[in-house]
Amino acid sequence: MAKKNERKAIEWVGGVGSLPGYVTGEGEPYRPEALFWMAADGAVLGHTVGTPGELLGLACESLRNTMAEPMLGPPHAPDRVRVASPELAEALRAGHPKLDVVCAPTPELDAVFEVMRERLERDPPGWSYLSPEVGPEAVAAFFHAAAVIYRAQPWKVVPSDMSVFSVSIEKLGVREAALSITGQMGENLGLVLFPGFDEFEAYVDAADAIELGKVPKVPAYLALNFEDGRELDQELQKEIAEHRWEVESAEAYPLLSAVNEDLIERPPVTRELTVAEAIALALPRVLEDKDALFAAWSGGEPVERTLVVETHSGEVEVRLRAPHPLTRPEYELPEDVFAELAELAEDGEVIEPEAREMLEQELMRRFAASPEANALTDVGACQFVMDFAAEYFNATIPTLDSSQLQEIVFDIIPRKVSIDASSAASIIGELRDFYRFLEREFELEQADACLRVLGGDAVKELAAALSDPSKFGMAKTLMMKGREAGFDMSSKAGVESWMRVLQSQPLPDSFRLPSPGPEQRRPVDQAAARAKKNARKAARKARKKNR
Repeated sequence: MAKKNERKAIEWVGGVGSLPGYVTGEGEPYRPEALFWMAADGAVLGHTVGTPGELLGLACESLRNTMAEPMLGPPHAPDRVRVASPELAEALRAGHPKLDVVCAPTPELDAVFEVMRERLERDPPGWSYLSPEVGPEAVAAFFHAAAVIYRAQPWKVVPSDMSVFSVSIEKLGVREAALSITGQMGENLGLVLFPGFDEFEAYVDAADAIELGKVPKVPAYLALNFEDGRELDQELQKEIAEHRWEVESAEAYPLLSAVNEDLIERPPVTRELTVAEAIALALPRVLEDKDALFAAWSGGEPVERTLVVETHSGEVEVRLRAPHPLTRPEYELPEDVFAELAELAEDGEVIEPEAREMLEQELMRRFAASPEANALTDVGACQFVMDFAAEYFNATIPTLDSSQLQEIVFDIIPRKVSIDASSAASIIGELRDFYRFLEREFELEQADACLRVLGGDAVKELAAALSDPSKFGMAKTLMMKGREAGFDMSSKAGVESWMRVLQSQPLPDSFRLPSPGPEQRRPVDQAAARAKKNARKAARKARKKNR
């Protein structure tokens, strides 16, 4: 039994963690590390900050200094120190042989680092393209290249963000990187570059895990996004205006960021800026051959181009290939693509997404090469219709009837997709050409009925629906209201900040959400399709392992 006046042993908790931010302007950017010492009640008694890997050698001195001058209370020493790292425990035992050092979990410190991360998300540091190693001339060259790629509208040419290019720029140390184009649904326009195809697949797997409520690690990547200028940080807007950097339009402000495994962003360094500039200058020249690209992503001959572009740091040779050489076709195209699409929707099961997408890419390739599509610049509206047909009706183009088409065009698209009302004429025109092609090429039985849906006052009706907030779905309404309130709705941090605002106060009278009803049709359950997709991924990984 302990004596009445026996002193309770004093335990401190110590550990090293990466801080949620980057140090730039000193060579390669790095996340500084911090060594914290905490009392049992959670009070921080001392800390030391250093470069990655430096703090292990400073740990004994840091502990000694904290004992002599703690941030709270008089000088004192602990009886025991608990750390999670075996390496840190070994170093402390060597430097403090009389101290009881225990190697065990330190959830108290994990909570400190999580709070720091949350604070960074709520109040991110100011953003600037400029640094001691990145001058205004380099940034001006990047902004010009970004305007060039924005004008090329790659998201209207590349069928999906799963249609991946290979990029090699030997001069800059880029070898068979994986380039994904985003924005096919009219939102989050941009380019995402991964170090390799394995990292791209890991990112896709991480996205699936996030949908299931998990918090996985993601591979690092470089992202070029085009933002509405009104949503940018005011200091960044001022910086762009002062230097008169080229911007294609008010909705096309380029934002280039390097994202790490913890989804923490930082401004680019010189090499990354040059990589993005070179790709943005080279890619439009490859996009000119649309038919060849459609064929390549549909299982035909790959498209490969080696181009020399002039960047701010001189000439750079860029090699682009579509598809990426590590892409393995998971579905062999049949001779009768249209019949196979019909069969996918008629077997009673949830339509398998990747098989449908491969068939539809081939259908789009044939449409793009047809006389009906001669005057078209893109086929994005057709993709909207096909995606929503599968999602809401478990149908494909051969089985989609005229009433379902009417609901997609005049109800689902206005509710789900952020498209300006001025696009109504081009959407209706494109779909009319598509159904004329289907009628001629495949003798689609319901083509006449579908063309009647797209005739008459269809353009006016769609324009009215696209500009009517009462037609918007809840998710689209929330996104648009968040943008109007000044939040960056293209980022996870911006969406979460907007959600916290909504949770903390009653909705204003002007914020009207649509009433649920029969017209608010729910998508087809995708659980079975997701299970099949996961099985295919496992098979693909097994093939790669055995290569």
